[in-house]
Amino acid sequence: MNVLLVYKDTMIERLAVTYLSAALKAAGHKVRLAVLGPTPAKAFPKLVGDFAPRVIGYSAMTGEHTALLELNRTLKRSFDFLAVLGGPHATFRQDVLGEEGLDAICVGEGDSVFPEFCRRVEAGEAWWLTLTFHAKHDGNIFKNPLAPFVDMTALPAPDRAILFEAPPKLTGLGIKAFIAGRGCPYRCSYCFNAKFNEDYKGLGKVMRARQPSQVVTEIAQVRDQTGVELVAFWDDVFTVKPKGWVEDFCRLYKDRIGLPFYCNMRANSVNEAVVEELAKAGLKFVFMGVECGNERIANEILERNLSNEKVVAAARILQKHRVGIATQNLIGLPVPDPYPVDLETLDLNIIIKPTYAWSSILYPYPGTPIEAYARSHGFLDEDAAYIETNKRTTMLNFKSPVVRRRIENLHKLFGLVVRFPRLRPYVTFLCDLPLGGLYRVFYYVWYGYNLKFRLNRSRAVWRELPYLLGIFWRMVVKN
Repeated sequence: MNVLLVYKDTMIERLAVTYLSAALKAAGHKVRLAVLGPTPAKAFPKLVGDFAPRVIGYSAMTGEHTALLELNRTLKRSFDFLAVLGGPHATFRQDVLGEEGLDAICVGEGDSVFPEFCRRVEAGEAWWLTLTFHAKHDGNIFKNPLAPFVDMTALPAPDRAILFEAPPKLTGLGIKAFIAGRGCPYRCSYCFNAKFNEDYKGLGKVMRARQPSQVVTEIAQVRDQTGVELVAFWDDVFTVKPKGWVEDFCRLYKDRIGLPFYCNMRANSVNEAVVEELAKAGLKFVFMGVECGNERIANEILERNLSNEKVVAAARILQKHRVGIATQNLIGLPVPDPYPVDLETLDLNIIIKPTYAWSSILYPYPGTPIEAYARSHGFLDEDAAYIETNKRTTMLNFKSPVVRRRIENLHKLFGLVVRFPRLRPYVTFLCDLPLGGLYRVFYYVWYGYNLKFRLNRSRAVWRELPYLLGIFWRMVVKN
């Protein structure tokens, strides 16, 4: 049976589809990938007509769903197929099933259940009763329970080829992404993991890791097939692994790969011995959440359960071992006077002195505790619309346009001010200027420069330049 996978254009590899494609192919299905954007919407009718998929599976983060649902409605008018939506939006906004043209949504991990769904479709069995799916059939709504968490060691190797066959062809990019494990044990209120872990309670271990040998073998294969300059690990917290895992990984990685890599760390998971081991294996830099410089708000509202002292101490350990730091920060929090809080976050970053201070405007994503908090405290309207990017504007209701402008401008200038702290006395003046469009250009140029030159000096940047310029333009004009 033919299955078409679709997601919205993005600047990163979508590894979820590689796992889904591998599982579907292992079950005997023919799979293709189309990326909306590089493949324009007007080209999809021909693609669908030629490939004739029985199932089209869309994967969407909140904000991306709008364009994908519109595409699906258009295709449904001309073709007969089952439309399935998965990913974070379907998982946490399950009322999306009511959208015209959708037949089912996957509300959790799809590695084992999506192949089962497709098997039932092909066999003429009750696909609407597949675990982890909510479905519409014969005028009824079926809400099936979640299947248990998958064992990552038992999954087939991700189908990387599917990413390299569909435009934009990512073979030329020096950075390639990998997942060594899934799950996060923390309950930060702005993150999906709090609700996700609650939903899966009793259905297996939250923290799951592949074998170090599986991870290293996959990296070696991708390196030999397409080339790799920098390895990216997208685990929520890379160092939260079974005892001995990190040591075994470092030994194998150093022996067989030897390339620089980066990963995500949390301040309380940073310790001297682990960082030293990872640095020797090739750890070049880490993304580490700072999020908020006001400890009370960080711990009571964002539920970080970390002190500023711990964050700074973690940064000093990383810096001691010459590991770069990209801090992650949230701007525009649902508090009565958010701008001074954002300045506290700015000042904490200036103390930390990261290689790059990255900031995002807080989006209270569906299903997160911070969404409920923002609604109950009057910061978020019931009908608030999510746009595709959290790098442009705030969704929250603040007391004046001045506050909104300051937050949105500080977000764009944040990284520059941390890098050049002599600008700090002029921040409020700069944030009051009506220069949001110009600042947005500064933001993306600074982001690209840091990622390609400061965090890791890229040798492939000229080869990647057309793709990167295309991303830059789409980010600047995105609304």
